[in-house]
Amino acid sequence: MPPRSRRPVIVEPSPAPPAAGHNSLVTDDDLVGENFKLEDQLKAGLAKYNEWAKPLQDRLKEIESEISRRLLERKADSTKTEHGTAYFSVIMNTKIEQREALIDFLMENWDAWGNDMMLVNVTKDAVKRYMEEYSGQLPPGISISHFQRLNIKRS
Repeated sequence: MPPRSRRPVIVEPSPAPPAAGHNSLVTDDDLVGENFKLEDQLKAGLAKYNEWAKPLQDRLKEIESEISRRLLERKADSTKTEHGTAYFSVIMNTKIEQREALIDFLMENWDAWGNDMMLVNVTKDAVKRYMEEYSGQLPPGISISHFQRLNIKRS
Protein backbone atom coordinates (compact mmCIF):
# COMPACT_ATOMS: atom_id res chain seq x y z
CA MET A 1 0.00 0.00 0.00
CA PRO A 2 1.45 3.42 -0.93
CA PRO A 3 2.18 5.85 1.91
CA ARG A 4 -0.53 8.31 2.71
CA SER A 5 0.06 11.87 1.79
CA ARG A 6 -0.94 14.59 4.16
CA ARG A 7 -3.73 16.73 2.89
CA PRO A 8 -3.56 20.39 3.72
CA VAL A 9 -6.11 21.49 6.29
CA ILE A 10 -7.94 24.53 5.06
CA VAL A 11 -9.10 26.75 7.85
CA GLU A 12 -11.78 29.17 6.86
CA PRO A 13 -11.32 32.48 8.66
CA SER A 14 -14.38 33.48 10.58
CA PRO A 15 -15.93 36.60 9.13
CA ALA A 16 -14.94 39.71 10.99
CA PRO A 17 -17.78 41.45 12.76
CA PRO A 18 -18.76 44.76 11.26
CA ALA A 19 -16.68 47.64 12.52
CA ALA A 20 -18.09 49.31 15.59
CA GLY A 21 -19.32 52.78 14.93
CA HIS A 22 -22.29 55.07 15.05
CA ASN A 23 -24.44 52.98 12.67
CA SER A 24 -22.89 49.63 13.54
CA LEU A 25 -24.87 46.47 14.11
CA VAL A 26 -22.41 45.64 16.88
CA THR A 27 -23.46 47.13 20.19
CA ASP A 28 -21.23 48.10 23.11
CA ASP A 29 -22.75 45.17 24.99
CA ASP A 30 -21.70 42.82 22.15
CA LEU A 31 -18.13 44.09 22.30
CA VAL A 32 -17.89 43.91 26.10
CA GLY A 33 -19.37 40.40 26.00
CA GLU A 34 -16.91 39.29 23.34
CA ASN A 35 -14.08 40.84 25.35
CA PHE A 36 -14.94 38.68 28.38
CA LYS A 37 -15.45 35.58 26.23
CA LEU A 38 -11.93 36.00 24.78
CA GLU A 39 -10.44 36.72 28.21
CA ASP A 40 -12.08 33.54 29.56
CA GLN A 41 -10.72 31.51 26.64
CA LEU A 42 -7.22 32.89 27.24
CA LYS A 43 -7.50 32.15 30.96
CA ALA A 44 -8.62 28.57 30.27
CA GLY A 45 -5.81 28.09 27.75
CA LEU A 46 -3.26 29.46 30.19
CA ALA A 47 -4.54 27.15 32.94
CA LYS A 48 -4.25 24.20 30.55
CA TYR A 49 -0.73 25.27 29.58
CA ASN A 50 0.31 25.66 33.23
CA GLU A 51 -1.02 22.17 33.99
CA TRP A 52 0.91 20.76 31.03
CA ALA A 53 4.09 22.68 31.89
CA LYS A 54 4.17 21.95 35.65
CA PRO A 55 5.99 18.57 35.43
CA LEU A 56 8.54 20.08 33.04
CA GLN A 57 9.11 23.09 35.30
CA ASP A 58 9.43 20.78 38.32
CA ARG A 59 12.00 18.68 36.48
CA LEU A 60 13.97 21.81 35.53
CA LYS A 61 14.09 22.78 39.22
CA GLU A 62 15.29 19.28 40.13
CA ILE A 63 18.04 19.46 37.49
CA GLU A 64 19.16 22.93 38.68
CA SER A 65 19.19 21.71 42.27
CA GLU A 66 21.26 18.65 41.40
CA ILE A 67 23.78 20.65 39.34
CA SER A 68 24.07 23.21 42.17
CA ARG A 69 24.62 20.40 44.69
CA ARG A 70 27.33 18.84 42.53
CA LEU A 71 29.12 22.16 41.95
CA LEU A 72 29.04 22.98 45.66
CA GLU A 73 30.28 19.50 46.53
CA ARG A 74 33.22 19.95 44.12
CA LYS A 75 33.75 23.55 45.29
CA ALA A 76 33.50 24.59 41.64
CA ASP A 77 31.96 27.65 40.00
CA SER A 78 31.06 25.94 36.74
CA THR A 79 30.94 22.75 34.75
CA LYS A 80 31.45 22.57 31.00
CA THR A 81 29.85 19.69 29.11
CA GLU A 82 29.33 18.80 25.47
CA HIS A 83 25.75 20.15 25.76
CA GLY A 84 26.63 23.40 27.47
CA THR A 85 27.96 25.10 30.57
CA ALA A 86 26.34 25.50 33.97
CA TYR A 87 27.80 28.16 36.21
CA PHE A 88 27.13 30.25 39.27
CA SER A 89 26.99 33.99 38.93
CA VAL A 90 27.09 36.43 41.83
CA ILE A 91 24.45 39.13 41.69
CA MET A 92 24.66 42.17 43.92
CA ASN A 93 21.61 43.94 45.31
CA THR A 94 21.81 47.26 47.09
CA LYS A 95 19.63 48.67 49.85
CA ILE A 96 19.74 52.09 51.46
CA GLU A 97 19.95 51.67 55.22
CA GLN A 98 20.48 55.32 56.25
CA ARG A 99 19.08 57.71 53.65
CA GLU A 100 20.30 60.92 55.30
CA ALA A 101 23.87 59.64 55.67
CA LEU A 102 23.93 58.58 52.03
CA ILE A 103 22.53 61.91 50.78
CA ASP A 104 25.06 63.84 52.88
CA PHE A 105 27.90 61.73 51.47
CA LEU A 106 26.71 62.11 47.86
CA MET A 107 26.22 65.87 48.15
CA GLU A 108 29.71 66.32 49.66
CA ASN A 109 31.21 64.14 46.91
CA TRP A 110 28.92 65.08 44.02
CA ASP A 111 31.58 65.25 41.29
CA ALA A 112 33.19 61.96 42.31
CA TRP A 113 30.12 59.87 43.19
CA GLY A 114 26.87 61.79 43.52
CA ASN A 115 25.96 62.25 39.87
CA ASP A 116 26.67 58.57 39.07
CA MET A 117 25.21 57.02 42.19
CA MET A 118 22.11 59.07 42.90
CA LEU A 119 18.85 58.45 41.10
CA VAL A 120 16.09 60.86 42.03
CA ASN A 121 12.42 60.06 41.65
CA VAL A 122 9.22 61.43 43.14
CA THR A 123 5.94 59.77 44.07
CA LYS A 124 2.72 60.69 42.29
CA ASP A 125 0.89 61.02 45.61
CA ALA A 126 3.35 63.59 46.95
CA VAL A 127 3.16 65.61 43.72
CA LYS A 128 -0.66 65.50 43.82
CA ARG A 129 -0.64 66.69 47.45
CA TYR A 130 1.71 69.54 46.54
CA MET A 131 -0.50 70.55 43.62
CA GLU A 132 -3.59 70.51 45.85
CA GLU A 133 -1.86 72.73 48.43
CA TYR A 134 -0.48 75.17 45.83
CA SER A 135 -3.46 75.68 43.48
CA GLY A 136 -2.33 73.21 40.83
CA GLN A 137 1.28 74.48 40.67
CA LEU A 138 3.96 71.86 40.18
CA PRO A 139 7.03 71.59 42.39
CA PRO A 140 10.12 73.15 40.76
CA GLY A 141 11.78 70.86 38.23
CA ILE A 142 8.77 68.55 37.84
CA SER A 143 6.55 67.99 34.81
CA ILE A 144 3.59 65.67 34.50
CA SER A 145 1.80 63.92 31.67
CA HIS A 146 -1.41 61.95 31.52
CA PHE A 147 -2.64 59.01 29.50
CA GLN A 148 -6.04 57.41 29.27
CA ARG A 149 -6.56 53.69 29.72
CA LEU A 150 -9.74 51.77 28.98
CA ASN A 151 -10.84 49.37 31.72
CA ILE A 152 -13.51 46.74 31.18
CA LYS A 153 -14.97 45.17 34.31
CA ARG A 154 -17.50 42.43 34.72
CA SER A 155 -20.91 43.39 36.05
